[in-house]
Amino acid sequence: MSITGQSSSIRNTFCIQYWKIGDAANSKVMRRINSNGVVVSAKTYEEVFFYTDLREAMTDARWFQDNGYDIKIRKCNKGRNNSFWLQ
Repeated sequence: MSITGQSSSIRNTFCIQYWKIGDAANSKVMRRINSNGVVVSAKTYEEVFFYTDLREAMTDARWFQDNGYDIKIRKCNKGRNNSFWLQ
């Protein structure tokens, strides 16, 4: 779930890559944001939270920035063995 309660898109296009401000070497991809504000990261392609377009991602992107994270909205692609790569 996103912070707004929307569910993941079935189009599998955009995702949010995030990291704590000042720690860009330790970036992760959003899986969900729990109701208590804890961000859970994705390990496989099936776990990635997807957005249909950039407008949908902006609400969650703003939440990340307001809570001490830096972000990039990226296109997510499926790799081998359920892995993923970002472009």
